[in-house]
Amino acid sequence: MGTKPVASKPKSKPPEVDLRPYAGRWVAIVNGLVAGVGFTADEARTAAKLSRPKEEPEVRFIPEAQPPAKAG
Repeated sequence: MGTKPVASKPKSKPPEVDLRPYAGRWVAIVNGLVAGVGFTADEARTAAKLSRPKEEPEVRFIPEAQPPAKAG
């Protein structure tokens, strides 16, 4: 009798997070989720490290949305 191979779960892509509410701020992302927010990159990273100390966050600035330019 042979053993059946164990099916491994496919690794799912982290969910896409809507970052519009963070416009004009720095966010720290861990595993596809916002783990920290701040007015500086260091604030966002520190906030993320407080909640997820063993993981290294990806820190990025979220620019303010620009209104579409009017033609004409």
